Amino acid sequence: MKKAVLSLFLFYAAAGIQAQTDRDACWLNAATGAWEWGFFKDFAVHDARQWQYAAVKEGRKKTAVTLRSGKETLQLEIRYRNDSVCTIAVNDGKAQTYRLWDSAKGILSYLPADDTPPQPCSYREDSVTLCGYLPSMEHATFTCSMPQLTEYPKFQTQTDSLGRFRLRFPAFGPAQALCRIAGHTFTLLLNPEQDYYLYMDGRSPILMGEDARTSNELLAVGMNLDVFSPTERDIHSVDNRTCLDEVRHELARRERQLDSLIGKHPNLSRRYRTLKEEEIRYSALHRLAYQRYNLSDFGEKRLSPEIVRAIDSLCHTIPPVPYTIFPDYHGFLQQSVYYQYQQFLVRFAVMIDLEKLQQVLPWQEDLHLPDTLLQLIDRTVDMGRKFSRDNPDDSMAMQAYNENHFKIAREIHQFPEFRERMPQIIGNADLLRNQELLESSTWTRFQKDLGGTLLAWEALERDHTPFPEPLMRETMAHIQTPVLREAVARRQDFYTRQLQTPFDYQGSLKSNDIVAGLTDGNEILQRILAPYRGKVVYADIWGGWCGPCKGHMRDFVPAIKEAMKGRDVVFLYLANRTPDDAWRQIIKEYGSVGAQTVHYNLPGTQQEAVENILLNGGYPSYAIFDKAGRLVTKNAPRPNEKDKLIQALKEQLSQKE
Repeated sequence: MKKAVLSLFLFYAAAGIQAQTDRDACWLNAATGAWEWGFFKDFAVHDARQWQYAAVKEGRKKTAVTLRSGKETLQLEIRYRNDSVCTIAVNDGKAQTYRLWDSAKGILSYLPADDTPPQPCSYREDSVTLCGYLPSMEHATFTCSMPQLTEYPKFQTQTDSLGRFRLRFPAFGPAQALCRIAGHTFTLLLNPEQDYYLYMDGRSPILMGEDARTSNELLAVGMNLDVFSPTERDIHSVDNRTCLDEVRHELARRERQLDSLIGKHPNLSRRYRTLKEEEIRYSALHRLAYQRYNLSDFGEKRLSPEIVRAIDSLCHTIPPVPYTIFPDYHGFLQQSVYYQYQQFLVRFAVMIDLEKLQQVLPWQEDLHLPDTLLQLIDRTVDMGRKFSRDNPDDSMAMQAYNENHFKIAREIHQFPEFRERMPQIIGNADLLRNQELLESSTWTRFQKDLGGTLLAWEALERDHTPFPEPLMRETMAHIQTPVLREAVARRQDFYTRQLQTPFDYQGSLKSNDIVAGLTDGNEILQRILAPYRGKVVYADIWGGWCGPCKGHMRDFVPAIKEAMKGRDVVFLYLANRTPDDAWRQIIKEYGSVGAQTVHYNLPGTQQEAVENILLNGGYPSYAIFDKAGRLVTKNAPRPNEKDKLIQALKEQLSQKE
């Protein structure tokens, strides 16, 4: 056995002789349980990077190995105590003891107890480098989804002929990254400014890195303890009482699961325990705050006092700053602010915040509304301030205010230039009000700043254009934490540069002149489809304001287009209520152009006429037209259903006109 282990040092480079081995060896630090050395057939791994064998000299009691990485050289002296224990000294330093990892045992059997408390999330923006060696997974797609402030972007690369990969991607703080390859799915906890190395022998993955312990615990006993899955949150509509009962029941069940897990594995680190405790409580908070979406379904105007008390109680059990980037924590903060805004509108029985609309309208330099309408807005805002200050119970004043308000809402929507920019204009007004609501809350300064940052990022991601300068000043005035101020400033700068950067749209942006004057949805569609007779058309009804729409376009469509490259398939995009500048910027940012890509941004009435035919319940909606321009289905597979969608397109390609 000893000789078999020694033969893992793969070749003697000076003589060009390559040793043969039937296994790879990962050596764990005996004191910490950390994976520090990997010796494989073609290379070694240490310090989360690959090293080449420069020399290997096997003696009777020790083995001398020379490793090189770039200009750096390591001289190793390895002594074996038995088949599974050795010492390694580096560059004549003190020898450390290592244990041979047996993947069948699992990493937990090698880890000592660790009660080191986790540090609060720093929310610093930097990059993570993840490399890996996955033998038997050659030329496979490795995908990593890493939560950012308001997004969950996907990054991917291909393994090489040996099963190795390297992936570098942005991170805004320590976060749980969801990784997928060849049917395997697992979670890693990754930190900005860190390098990691992943090894997977077909059974158990193991991670190397300065702070890889929690990741290795997740790999060993990940256990999802989310109180409700995202899918359940989207479809689960219940009244306040049922919501609270379900959350309490699920919260208790998840806490029992965690207690049982810790009882079974008492050496699980305090960091792991904290991570899972926060996962349970933040997901419960997010679900309770999410209940605001279900109120109207059950004739309820506000969250029940019991839900509010449950939220307050949970908030007292968690730190104001989480250990990692938790989408559920961010979701809770955002939904809480939106609920306060929802209550603000309910209180005044209005649909638009006229005071903030009055503030943002002058920022739209090329939007021209009649003076009479602007004066009515001014008078109504003054009226609202007066009765709120002097006599909020004056029902006649409230009625007059509401009548003016609805008149304004009705008249302003008659102007096409306002209607087409409405998501951006109303969104900016909402952002101002939400910033004020945050400031008036009882949250800590950091929570207010993080909430304001999330709101700002979401608004920037909605429009993909920089804020008007007055809105940027207002936003920054509400955020005091330096790293969060820097995050908003960087995002603003990014979209400013994007706006100024030339881009070749490759003829993908189409003029609306081809459908000028048409009002019938079928006629509009047939005019748009006419140039593509003989081709299959995959139509996407999307909006710049729709996060899932953009997520599909960014993360999943490129793979579909690559599979259909050079074939008679056209990807047709029809944008809903998306300002022209935002429309162009989204297409530019995602690179959604090419010979097979067509974009239209129709006037509102024409888009509505088309959606009356194609929309399948909500956004995004997808449809397929055959080679003759006939609608095959308005319930086509989504881009994230890659195999189904490709099969559906191929079926139409095989059909005769």
